[in-house]
Amino acid sequence: MDLGIAGKVALVTGGSQGIGFGCARRFAEEGCKVVIAARTQANIDTAVAVIGHGAVGISADCTTRAGVAAAVQACIDAFGSGPDIAVFNVDSGPKGAFLEVDDETFAAANTNNVMAFRWLVQAVFPHMRERGWGRILTIGTNSVKQPHRKLPRAAQNTYRVGALALSKTLSAELGPFGITVNTLGTGAIATEQFRTVFTRIAEAQGQTYEEHIAGRVAEWPVRRMGTPEDMAAAAAFLCSDLAGYITGQVLVVDGGNIESLQ
Repeated sequence: MDLGIAGKVALVTGGSQGIGFGCARRFAEEGCKVVIAARTQANIDTAVAVIGHGAVGISADCTTRAGVAAAVQACIDAFGSGPDIAVFNVDSGPKGAFLEVDDETFAAANTNNVMAFRWLVQAVFPHMRERGWGRILTIGTNSVKQPHRKLPRAAQNTYRVGALALSKTLSAELGPFGITVNTLGTGAIATEQFRTVFTRIAEAQGQTYEEHIAGRVAEWPVRRMGTPEDMAAAAAFLCSDLAGYITGQVLVVDGGNIESLQ
């Protein structure tokens, strides 16, 4: 199926590992000119080599305004054009339960989830407006539908929803310019970060990681872990020409784990 995005410039923040890497590789396979931005140069170099297709990378902290500006400039330097597609995928910030964390932790979550998203949109909008076409996608979490209870994520539960509200607001403001704005809500995706977190949880319960995950998966409608490729397939569709009439939405990719209707 032709998604109509061959030749488009795609910027993926956090694109050197996990879900971001999966998205970057899928965009490259669809014929996009891919730029990945991440913080660790060694991971960037490895990712670019694996992705191929002329992809390039830049070391930039995209939870800062300066890092976002550098990432967008890297698109222009490499391909002579700002992004047509922008995937916002950054670390959600310091973790912790409400009674355990301080104001600085909440402020960091706001910066990483809401302000950094604002800075990215500000940076890519002029390029998309000029062409009358753009796709902005946030990699969020299914906690926007059902806040985490098993994970101590008070600040993330709060500001991930804030980012979703901003996305919905932007969809109305940017729609007249041919720009869509959507969110992907992640479920249990088999990344190194997920394995690290849930290995600690499993060990605290006297289990191996494999035992713990088997118990969780047995309760889900789709009885397996998700993969970065599952997320990437959804991302590629939402950023395609075929999804031009879909905006302001959140698509949860979690194997049916969340039980709410909306």
